[in-house]
Amino acid sequence: MIRNNDFTLEYIGDTPCLLTHGQSAADRKKSLFLNDTGVFIWNLLSKDLTIEEIFDSCYEHFEIDEADRPDAKRSIQSFMDSLCYSGMVIDTDFYKKLKLKKYVSMNIAGICVNLFGKEELFDDSFMSFADDEYACSADKTQNIYVYHIAPVIHKSGELIIRDKEVSVIKTCDKYILIFPLWEHVDELHISPDGQKVSVFVKDTYNAKEEVFWAIRHAFLYMARIHNLFAIHSVSVEYDHKALLFSAGSGIGKSTHAALWNRLYGVRQINGDLNLLGKGDDGKIYAYGMPWCGTSGIYDAKDYELKGIVLLRQDPKNFVSHLQPEAKALAIMNRIISPMWNSEMSLSVIRFAQEVSDDYPVWNYSCNTSDDAAAFIKSQIDSTTA
Repeated sequence: MIRNNDFTLEYIGDTPCLLTHGQSAADRKKSLFLNDTGVFIWNLLSKDLTIEEIFDSCYEHFEIDEADRPDAKRSIQSFMDSLCYSGMVIDTDFYKKLKLKKYVSMNIAGICVNLFGKEELFDDSFMSFADDEYACSADKTQNIYVYHIAPVIHKSGELIIRDKEVSVIKTCDKYILIFPLWEHVDELHISPDGQKVSVFVKDTYNAKEEVFWAIRHAFLYMARIHNLFAIHSVSVEYDHKALLFSAGSGIGKSTHAALWNRLYGVRQINGDLNLLGKGDDGKIYAYGMPWCGTSGIYDAKDYELKGIVLLRQDPKNFVSHLQPEAKALAIMNRIISPMWNSEMSLSVIRFAQEVSDDYPVWNYSCNTSDDAAAFIKSQIDSTTA
Protein backbone atom coordinates (compact mmCIF):
# COMPACT_ATOMS: atom_id res chain seq x y z
CA MET A 1 0.00 0.00 0.00
CA ILE A 2 1.15 3.52 -0.77
CA ARG A 3 -0.42 6.93 -0.35
CA ASN A 4 -2.07 8.75 -3.22
CA ASN A 5 -0.18 11.99 -3.86
CA ASP A 6 -3.43 13.68 -4.86
CA PHE A 7 -3.82 14.16 -1.09
CA THR A 8 -1.58 16.35 1.09
CA LEU A 9 -1.24 16.41 4.85
CA GLU A 10 -1.91 19.95 6.06
CA TYR A 11 -2.91 21.51 9.39
CA ILE A 12 -6.07 23.51 9.89
CA GLY A 13 -5.23 25.27 13.11
CA ASP A 14 -3.75 22.44 15.19
CA THR A 15 -5.77 19.69 13.50
CA PRO A 16 -4.13 17.50 10.82
CA CYS A 17 -6.15 17.03 7.64
CA LEU A 18 -5.70 15.23 4.32
CA LEU A 19 -6.63 17.78 1.65
CA THR A 20 -7.48 16.68 -1.87
CA HIS A 21 -6.30 18.26 -5.12
CA GLY A 22 -5.68 17.37 -8.74
CA GLN A 23 -7.63 14.49 -10.30
CA SER A 24 -9.02 13.37 -6.95
CA ALA A 25 -10.54 16.83 -6.42
CA ALA A 26 -12.01 16.63 -9.93
CA ASP A 27 -13.46 13.23 -8.96
CA ARG A 28 -15.06 14.89 -5.91
CA LYS A 29 -12.99 12.93 -3.39
CA LYS A 30 -13.43 14.22 0.17
CA SER A 31 -10.80 15.55 2.55
CA LEU A 32 -10.33 13.90 5.94
CA PHE A 33 -9.29 14.92 9.47
CA LEU A 34 -6.68 12.66 11.12
CA ASN A 35 -5.64 11.80 14.66
CA ASP A 36 -2.04 11.11 15.74
CA THR A 37 -2.25 7.47 14.62
CA GLY A 38 -3.57 8.54 11.22
CA VAL A 39 -0.71 11.03 10.78
CA PHE A 40 1.83 8.37 11.72
CA ILE A 41 0.40 5.89 9.21
CA TRP A 42 0.16 8.52 6.47
CA ASN A 43 3.83 9.38 6.89
CA LEU A 44 4.71 5.67 6.78
CA LEU A 45 3.00 5.36 3.40
CA SER A 46 5.51 7.54 1.59
CA LYS A 47 6.84 4.13 0.52
CA ASP A 48 5.02 0.96 -0.52
CA LEU A 49 4.25 -1.22 2.54
CA THR A 50 2.21 -4.34 3.14
CA ILE A 51 -0.60 -4.20 5.68
CA GLU A 52 1.48 -6.43 7.99
CA GLU A 53 4.37 -3.96 7.87
CA ILE A 54 1.94 -1.17 8.83
CA PHE A 55 0.66 -3.21 11.79
CA ASP A 56 4.18 -3.96 13.05
CA SER A 57 5.28 -0.32 12.73
CA CYS A 58 2.27 0.85 14.73
CA TYR A 59 2.80 -1.78 17.42
CA GLU A 60 6.41 -0.68 17.84
CA HIS A 61 5.87 3.08 17.62
CA PHE A 62 2.91 3.17 20.03
CA GLU A 63 4.37 0.43 22.26
CA ILE A 64 1.24 -1.72 22.06
CA ASP A 65 1.30 -4.76 24.35
CA GLU A 66 0.75 -8.22 22.89
CA ALA A 67 -2.60 -8.55 24.62
CA ASP A 68 -3.86 -5.30 23.09
CA ARG A 69 -2.70 -5.98 19.55
CA PRO A 70 -5.85 -7.79 18.26
CA ASP A 71 -7.99 -4.72 19.05
CA ALA A 72 -5.34 -2.38 17.64
CA LYS A 73 -5.12 -4.48 14.49
CA ARG A 74 -8.89 -4.24 13.92
CA SER A 75 -8.79 -0.45 14.36
CA ILE A 76 -5.83 -0.02 12.01
CA GLN A 77 -7.42 -2.34 9.42
CA SER A 78 -10.68 -0.37 9.57
CA PHE A 79 -8.77 2.90 9.12
CA MET A 80 -6.80 1.48 6.16
CA ASP A 81 -10.01 0.19 4.55
CA SER A 82 -11.52 3.69 4.79
CA LEU A 83 -8.39 5.24 3.23
CA CYS A 84 -8.44 2.72 0.37
CA TYR A 85 -12.17 3.17 -0.20
CA SER A 86 -11.80 6.95 -0.38
CA GLY A 87 -8.86 6.69 -2.78
CA MET A 88 -6.36 8.23 -0.38
CA VAL A 89 -4.28 5.04 -0.33
CA ILE A 90 -3.58 2.73 -3.24
CA ASP A 91 -3.65 -1.00 -2.55
CA THR A 92 -0.73 -2.07 -4.74
CA ASP A 93 -1.52 -5.75 -4.06
CA PHE A 94 -5.12 -5.42 -5.29
CA TYR A 95 -4.50 -6.70 -8.79
CA LYS A 96 -2.30 -9.58 -7.56
CA LYS A 97 -5.24 -10.86 -5.54
CA LEU A 98 -7.29 -11.33 -8.74
CA LYS A 99 -4.95 -14.17 -9.84
CA LEU A 100 -5.47 -13.95 -13.59
CA LYS A 101 -4.76 -17.13 -15.53
CA LYS A 102 -1.95 -17.06 -18.10
CA TYR A 103 -3.27 -17.34 -21.65
CA VAL A 104 0.01 -17.64 -23.57
CA SER A 105 3.72 -16.85 -23.48
CA MET A 106 4.99 -15.42 -26.77
CA ASN A 107 8.38 -14.80 -28.29
CA ILE A 108 8.22 -11.70 -30.48
CA ALA A 109 11.59 -10.41 -31.68
CA GLY A 110 13.32 -11.87 -28.63
CA ILE A 111 10.91 -10.25 -26.17
CA CYS A 112 8.98 -12.64 -23.93
CA VAL A 113 5.38 -11.41 -23.79
CA ASN A 114 3.11 -13.11 -21.23
CA LEU A 115 -0.63 -12.53 -21.56
CA PHE A 116 -2.90 -12.98 -18.53
CA GLY A 117 -6.69 -12.89 -18.62
CA LYS A 118 -9.75 -14.63 -20.01
CA GLU A 119 -9.23 -16.55 -23.25
CA GLU A 120 -12.05 -14.76 -25.05
CA LEU A 121 -10.17 -11.46 -24.72
CA PHE A 122 -7.23 -12.50 -26.92
CA ASP A 123 -6.92 -12.68 -30.69
CA ASP A 124 -6.14 -16.11 -32.15
CA SER A 125 -3.11 -14.71 -34.00
CA PHE A 126 -1.19 -14.56 -30.71
CA MET A 127 -0.96 -18.35 -30.73
CA SER A 128 1.26 -18.17 -33.85
CA PHE A 129 3.96 -16.71 -31.57
CA ALA A 130 3.39 -19.07 -28.62
CA ASP A 131 6.61 -20.36 -27.07
CA ASP A 132 6.22 -21.67 -23.53
CA GLU A 133 9.86 -22.77 -23.44
CA TYR A 134 11.30 -19.38 -24.35
CA ALA A 135 12.94 -17.56 -21.46
CA CYS A 136 14.76 -14.24 -21.44
CA SER A 137 16.07 -11.72 -18.95
CA ALA A 138 13.65 -9.77 -16.75
CA ASP A 139 14.28 -6.56 -18.66
CA LYS A 140 13.07 -8.25 -21.88
CA THR A 141 9.98 -9.82 -20.29
CA GLN A 142 6.64 -8.05 -20.59
CA ASN A 143 3.69 -9.19 -18.47
CA ILE A 144 0.32 -7.96 -19.76
CA TYR A 145 -2.72 -8.31 -17.50
CA VAL A 146 -6.21 -7.79 -18.92
CA TYR A 147 -8.71 -7.02 -16.15
CA HIS A 148 -12.49 -6.96 -16.37
CA ILE A 149 -12.63 -4.11 -13.86
CA ALA A 150 -12.24 -0.35 -13.78
CA PRO A 151 -8.89 1.11 -12.66
CA VAL A 152 -8.69 1.37 -8.89
CA ILE A 153 -7.68 5.03 -8.94
CA HIS A 154 -6.77 7.85 -11.28
CA LYS A 155 -3.56 9.64 -10.44
CA SER A 156 -2.77 13.18 -11.44
CA GLY A 157 -0.25 13.38 -14.23
CA GLU A 158 1.12 15.30 -17.18
CA LEU A 159 -0.75 15.12 -20.46
CA ILE A 160 1.96 14.50 -23.05
CA ILE A 161 -0.07 13.43 -26.12
CA ARG A 162 -3.67 14.00 -27.12
CA ASP A 163 -5.38 13.29 -30.40
CA LYS A 164 -8.73 11.86 -31.46
CA GLU A 165 -7.52 8.27 -31.04
CA VAL A 166 -5.40 8.28 -27.87
CA SER A 167 -4.30 10.44 -24.97
CA VAL A 168 -1.10 9.63 -23.07
CA ILE A 169 -0.70 10.78 -19.47
CA LYS A 170 2.55 10.45 -17.54
CA THR A 171 2.20 9.95 -13.78
CA CYS A 172 4.88 9.39 -11.15
CA ASP A 173 4.96 5.64 -11.76
CA LYS A 174 3.36 4.83 -15.12
CA TYR A 175 2.01 5.94 -18.46
CA ILE A 176 -1.78 5.92 -18.79
CA LEU A 177 -3.30 5.62 -22.26
CA ILE A 178 -6.95 6.56 -22.79
CA PHE A 179 -8.78 5.82 -26.04
CA PRO A 180 -11.67 8.27 -26.60
CA LEU A 181 -13.21 6.37 -29.54
CA TRP A 182 -13.15 2.92 -27.97
CA GLU A 183 -16.21 1.40 -26.30
CA HIS A 184 -14.80 -1.62 -24.48
CA VAL A 185 -11.31 -0.74 -23.19
CA ASP A 186 -11.19 1.85 -20.40
CA GLU A 187 -7.47 2.41 -20.06
CA LEU A 188 -4.01 0.96 -20.63
CA HIS A 189 -1.29 1.38 -17.97
CA ILE A 190 2.41 0.84 -18.80
CA SER A 191 5.26 0.90 -16.30
CA PRO A 192 8.21 3.10 -17.38
CA ASP A 193 10.38 0.02 -18.05
CA GLY A 194 7.59 -1.55 -20.13
CA GLN A 195 7.68 -4.74 -18.08
CA LYS A 196 4.22 -4.47 -16.49
CA VAL A 197 1.09 -3.60 -18.43
CA SER A 198 -2.52 -3.45 -17.23
CA VAL A 199 -5.48 -3.30 -19.62
CA PHE A 200 -8.89 -2.48 -18.16
CA VAL A 201 -11.95 -3.62 -20.12
CA LYS A 202 -15.64 -2.96 -19.57
CA ASP A 203 -16.86 -6.30 -20.92
CA THR A 204 -15.14 -9.50 -21.99
CA TYR A 205 -17.32 -10.53 -24.93
CA ASN A 206 -16.87 -7.55 -27.23
CA ALA A 207 -13.44 -6.26 -26.24
CA LYS A 208 -11.18 -8.66 -28.20
CA GLU A 209 -10.39 -6.31 -31.11
CA GLU A 210 -9.70 -3.30 -28.89
CA VAL A 211 -7.55 -5.43 -26.54
CA PHE A 212 -5.56 -6.61 -29.58
CA TRP A 213 -4.70 -3.02 -30.54
CA ALA A 214 -4.14 -1.95 -26.92
CA ILE A 215 -1.55 -4.70 -26.56
CA ARG A 216 0.16 -3.38 -29.70
CA HIS A 217 0.62 0.00 -27.99
CA ALA A 218 2.20 -1.73 -25.00
CA PHE A 219 4.43 -4.00 -27.07
CA LEU A 220 5.73 -1.19 -29.31
CA TYR A 221 6.64 0.79 -26.19
CA MET A 222 8.64 -2.17 -24.87
CA ALA A 223 10.14 -2.86 -28.30
CA ARG A 224 11.44 0.70 -28.62
CA ILE A 225 13.28 0.34 -25.29
CA HIS A 226 15.16 -2.56 -26.90
CA ASN A 227 15.85 -0.73 -30.19
CA LEU A 228 13.09 -2.38 -32.18
CA PHE A 229 11.00 -0.01 -34.29
CA ALA A 230 7.74 -0.46 -36.20
CA ILE A 231 7.56 1.06 -39.68
CA HIS A 232 4.31 1.53 -41.57
CA SER A 233 4.97 -0.64 -44.60
CA VAL A 234 4.04 -3.75 -46.57
CA SER A 235 6.77 -6.38 -46.84
CA VAL A 236 7.39 -9.12 -49.37
CA GLU A 237 9.92 -11.93 -49.33
CA TYR A 238 12.45 -11.37 -52.12
CA ASP A 239 15.78 -13.23 -52.34
CA HIS A 240 14.83 -14.78 -48.97
CA LYS A 241 14.88 -11.29 -47.43
CA ALA A 242 12.29 -8.69 -46.48
CA LEU A 243 11.70 -5.94 -49.04
CA LEU A 244 9.55 -3.12 -47.65
CA PHE A 245 7.19 -0.82 -49.54
CA SER A 246 6.53 2.20 -47.32
CA ALA A 247 4.18 5.12 -47.85
CA GLY A 248 1.23 6.90 -46.31
CA SER A 249 -2.22 5.34 -46.37
CA GLY A 250 -3.76 5.07 -49.83
CA ILE A 251 -0.52 5.64 -51.77
CA GLY A 252 -0.22 2.08 -53.08
CA LYS A 253 1.82 -0.14 -50.73
CA SER A 254 -0.58 -3.07 -50.95
CA THR A 255 -1.08 -2.53 -54.68
CA HIS A 256 2.65 -2.84 -55.37
CA ALA A 257 2.96 -5.88 -53.14
CA ALA A 258 0.09 -7.49 -55.09
CA LEU A 259 1.84 -6.64 -58.38
CA TRP A 260 5.00 -8.37 -57.20
CA ASN A 261 2.99 -11.38 -56.12
CA ARG A 262 1.23 -11.69 -59.48
CA LEU A 263 4.22 -10.92 -61.70
CA TYR A 264 7.10 -12.49 -59.76
CA GLY A 265 5.48 -14.96 -57.41
CA VAL A 266 6.78 -13.32 -54.21
CA ARG A 267 4.62 -13.59 -51.13
CA GLN A 268 3.72 -10.95 -48.59
CA ILE A 269 5.25 -11.16 -45.13
CA ASN A 270 3.22 -8.45 -43.39
CA GLY A 271 0.41 -6.41 -44.87
CA ASP A 272 0.81 -3.18 -42.93
CA LEU A 273 3.52 -3.02 -40.25
CA ASN A 274 7.07 -4.29 -39.94
CA LEU A 275 9.25 -4.44 -36.84
CA LEU A 276 12.89 -3.65 -37.60
CA GLY A 277 15.90 -4.12 -35.35
CA LYS A 278 19.53 -5.19 -35.32
CA GLY A 279 20.32 -8.85 -34.73
CA ASP A 280 23.26 -10.30 -32.84
CA ASP A 281 25.13 -10.55 -36.16
CA GLY A 282 24.87 -6.79 -36.73
CA LYS A 283 22.37 -7.10 -39.58
CA ILE A 284 18.95 -5.43 -39.65
CA TYR A 285 16.00 -7.82 -39.52
CA ALA A 286 12.26 -7.57 -40.04
CA TYR A 287 10.82 -9.49 -37.09
CA GLY A 288 7.49 -11.24 -37.29
CA MET A 289 4.60 -9.91 -35.22
CA PRO A 290 0.81 -10.32 -35.34
CA TRP A 291 -0.18 -6.71 -35.98
CA CYS A 292 -0.79 -6.19 -39.69
CA GLY A 293 -3.55 -3.61 -40.06
CA THR A 294 -6.71 -4.99 -41.66
CA SER A 295 -4.78 -7.11 -44.17
CA GLY A 296 -4.72 -10.28 -42.06
CA ILE A 297 -1.25 -11.00 -43.52
CA TYR A 298 1.57 -11.65 -41.06
CA ASP A 299 4.43 -14.10 -40.55
CA ALA A 300 5.94 -15.35 -37.29
CA LYS A 301 9.40 -15.74 -38.85
CA ASP A 302 12.22 -13.19 -39.06
CA TYR A 303 13.89 -12.00 -42.28
CA GLU A 304 17.01 -10.01 -42.97
CA LEU A 305 16.17 -6.64 -44.47
CA LYS A 306 16.83 -6.28 -48.20
CA GLY A 307 15.88 -2.62 -48.51
CA ILE A 308 13.07 -0.08 -48.33
CA VAL A 309 11.11 1.39 -51.22
CA LEU A 310 9.61 4.79 -50.34
CA LEU A 311 6.60 5.15 -52.62
CA ARG A 312 5.15 8.32 -54.12
CA GLN A 313 2.34 8.60 -56.65
CA ASP A 314 3.25 9.92 -60.09
CA PRO A 315 2.06 9.26 -63.71
CA LYS A 316 5.66 8.36 -64.61
CA ASN A 317 8.00 5.83 -63.05
CA PHE A 318 11.36 7.13 -61.80
CA VAL A 319 13.73 6.86 -58.84
CA SER A 320 15.03 10.11 -57.37
CA HIS A 321 18.19 10.46 -55.30
CA LEU A 322 17.93 11.45 -51.65
CA GLN A 323 20.73 12.75 -49.47
CA PRO A 324 21.54 10.44 -46.51
CA GLU A 325 19.90 12.73 -43.98
CA ALA A 326 16.77 12.97 -46.15
CA LYS A 327 16.57 9.17 -46.33
CA ALA A 328 16.84 8.90 -42.56
CA LEU A 329 14.13 11.52 -42.03
CA ALA A 330 11.84 9.84 -44.57
CA ILE A 331 12.22 6.52 -42.73
CA MET A 332 11.61 8.20 -39.37
CA ASN A 333 8.41 9.73 -40.70
CA ARG A 334 7.11 6.23 -41.46
CA ILE A 335 7.95 4.83 -38.01
CA ILE A 336 4.99 4.61 -35.61
CA SER A 337 6.87 3.56 -32.47
CA PRO A 338 6.23 5.83 -29.44
CA MET A 339 7.93 9.21 -29.63
CA TRP A 340 6.50 10.70 -26.45
CA ASN A 341 9.58 12.72 -25.56
CA SER A 342 12.85 13.91 -27.10
CA GLU A 343 14.80 10.85 -25.93
CA MET A 344 12.35 8.55 -27.70
CA SER A 345 12.51 10.62 -30.89
CA LEU A 346 16.31 10.61 -30.82
CA SER A 347 16.38 6.81 -30.59
CA VAL A 348 14.11 6.63 -33.65
CA ILE A 349 16.17 8.99 -35.84
CA ARG A 350 19.41 7.25 -34.83
CA PHE A 351 17.98 3.91 -35.90
CA ALA A 352 16.64 5.41 -39.14
CA GLN A 353 20.13 6.77 -39.86
CA GLU A 354 21.61 3.33 -39.25
CA VAL A 355 19.18 1.72 -41.69
CA SER A 356 19.75 4.35 -44.38
CA ASP A 357 23.53 4.06 -44.01
CA ASP A 358 23.67 0.27 -44.26
CA TYR A 359 20.77 -0.67 -46.55
CA PRO A 360 19.47 0.62 -49.90
CA VAL A 361 16.55 3.01 -49.80
CA TRP A 362 14.81 3.83 -53.09
CA ASN A 363 12.67 6.98 -53.38
CA TYR A 364 10.27 5.76 -56.05
CA SER A 365 7.69 7.92 -57.81
CA CYS A 366 5.39 5.68 -59.82
CA ASN A 367 1.99 4.63 -61.05
CA THR A 368 0.37 1.25 -60.41
CA SER A 369 0.99 -0.45 -63.77
CA ASP A 370 2.91 -3.66 -64.41
CA ASP A 371 5.67 -1.48 -65.82
CA ALA A 372 6.01 0.23 -62.43
CA ALA A 373 6.78 -3.09 -60.75
CA ALA A 374 9.22 -4.06 -63.52
CA PHE A 375 11.04 -0.72 -63.30
CA ILE A 376 11.64 -0.77 -59.55
CA LYS A 377 12.57 -4.47 -59.67
CA SER A 378 15.30 -3.66 -62.19
CA GLN A 379 16.55 -0.84 -59.93
CA ILE A 380 16.61 -3.16 -56.92
CA ASP A 381 18.36 -5.96 -58.78
CA SER A 382 21.03 -3.63 -60.10
CA THR A 383 21.61 -2.04 -56.69
CA THR A 384 21.85 -5.26 -54.70
CA ALA A 385 23.51 -7.50 -57.33
